[in-house]
Amino acid sequence: MKRLYLLMLLVLLAIGLNAQRGLFGIAYDAPLNTADSLLCYQGFLASEIEGNLITYRSDYNNFVDAIILIVDPIKEIVVGWFVSYNKDNTQEQDEYVLEQLEKIHGKAVYLDQEREKICWIFDEHRVAIYGYAPSGNLCIYYYDFSYPELFQLPPTVEQKIKNNPPDISQP
Repeated sequence: MKRLYLLMLLVLLAIGLNAQRGLFGIAYDAPLNTADSLLCYQGFLASEIEGNLITYRSDYNNFVDAIILIVDPIKEIVVGWFVSYNKDNTQEQDEYVLEQLEKIHGKAVYLDQEREKICWIFDEHRVAIYGYAPSGNLCIYYYDFSYPELFQLPPTVEQKIKNNPPDISQP
C-alpha cells in the first residue's frame, strides 16, 4: 500500500515538473548555468546581455531568430523566456511548434480568438503564450506574474524588438 502511495506521489510530482518545463528544455527556476548549457548544446550562444535579459542566437538553426532568457539577477535563475521564430517559416513549421507545445503542456487551456493567442496556464503565476507579432513572427512567451519588474524591457531592447513585440497581457 505504501508503494502505491509513493508511486502516485512520484507520478504527480513528475507531471507537475513537466508543466514547468518548456521549449528547448528550459524550465522555470532553472539555474542560469543549466539553461545556458541546454541552449549551447542545441547550437544557441549568448549574443547579447541587456540588464536581466540574455539573448541567444544560432548560426545553425534558421527557424529561430532568437531566444531571450529573463533572469532573476540575484538568484541567477530563469524566471521566463521568449522564443522568436523566423517570419519566413512556413505554416507547417509553425504548426509543428504548436504540436510540440501540446506534447509538452497538453491541450491549450485558453484561446483568445480576438487577439489570435493560445495560452497554457500552469498555475496562478505562470503561463505560456503562442501567437504572432505584428511583423509576422511566431512568438512563444513564457511569463511569470510573480516577477513583473523583471519583465520590464529596457528602452534599448524595446527598440530592437519594436517590430516583434511580445504580448504579455493577462490571458
